[in-house]
Amino acid sequence: MFGLVLIAILGIMGGAIAYIGDKIGTKVGKKKLSLFGLRPKYTSIIVAVTTGILITASTLTILTIVSYDVRTALFGMEKIRGELTALSSEVTQKNRQLEDNQLLLQAKEQEYNHLVSQINAVTNQLSHARTELVNALEEHDQTMAALTKVQVDLAKANTDIAALETTKGKLDTRIAELTRVRDTLKSDADRLSKTTAQLNSGIKYLRAETVLYRANEVLATAVIDTSVEQVQNELLRVISETNRKVLQKIGKQGTEAEVLWISQADFQNATKALQKSDSSMVVRIVAHENTVWNEAVIAYLEVYPNKQIFAKGETIAKTTINVQENRGSIEPVVLQFLQQVNRIAVEKGVLADPLQGTVGSISGTELFNVVNQLEKKGGIVQLRAVALADTSVAGPLEIKIVIEHP
Repeated sequence: MFGLVLIAILGIMGGAIAYIGDKIGTKVGKKKLSLFGLRPKYTSIIVAVTTGILITASTLTILTIVSYDVRTALFGMEKIRGELTALSSEVTQKNRQLEDNQLLLQAKEQEYNHLVSQINAVTNQLSHARTELVNALEEHDQTMAALTKVQVDLAKANTDIAALETTKGKLDTRIAELTRVRDTLKSDADRLSKTTAQLNSGIKYLRAETVLYRANEVLATAVIDTSVEQVQNELLRVISETNRKVLQKIGKQGTEAEVLWISQADFQNATKALQKSDSSMVVRIVAHENTVWNEAVIAYLEVYPNKQIFAKGETIAKTTINVQENRGSIEPVVLQFLQQVNRIAVEKGVLADPLQGTVGSISGTELFNVVNQLEKKGGIVQLRAVALADTSVAGPLEIKIVIEHP
């Protein structure tokens, strides 16, 4: 765009200068002017030439002012030629260096390719080594897992061996204990064989003879303090006293005969239970079967933890009675209340009589007095059963009936 503008300006200026020169030449020719004493013809020629020179000079001047390239072409051409020569020489030198560098590059590329080949070979070796390492690690892990399993199995085997040794010791102890029990049972069996003979001879008289003790009848009840060192001796003392009571009952007091028979196994089990307890225990001697005169009493032992069930003055049960509605049937109502008291006491832990299922008794006189007092009252009254003394598991439960208006 700048070149077109410059050309336009030069064209306009050239045209203007030519026009001015033509006008001056025409005026000079018409007026026949003379320059430097020359003829008008030559004067017009000089004017025309001068005009052309001015056009050329102005054109060059404008181009020189406007264009750096024109100035360079007019005034720095020799310098440029020298620089071009120097640059050509330098280019030739650089080309030689480039050729040398290309040769060197080719050599380096060959060396590089050789190194790449070596690196590839080393990489392959490294990959192979890594594969072998992974395989070795897997084999190591498998070996360690197998070793751990073997160690666990060994520890388990050691534990099993120790457990088996402990079990063996227990079994040895148990075998020795069973051997003793077997000997004891054999002795009891021999004794029972003799007793069986006596019993067989007396069975036919069972219905006719008087029954001394009934099956499940409690022969004796005692509380044994388990803190005493000789618990077994205490149990033997209770059994001995019960034997004396039986002798007294059959009229053979003063003798040392053994009419109360308890198996050795039953005795040992009761002794162990007493020795393991941290508190006093209740021991009951109970008849195993019906026993008639002149026969040994076969019994078994019952052992219960002893504890206080009711305190003195404690209300065990209470009920409300409408005397007016129950007049004439007061006694059955009172007896029903006593059954309720008995049931509560059993549920609380008082040992009941195996034959009657009762934990105590109330005299007929006291029952008559309670019924008589109720019949004299009217309306609604409340009955309370109150413990007369501290009562433990062994019992018996002694109560009094308190009559109150609610």
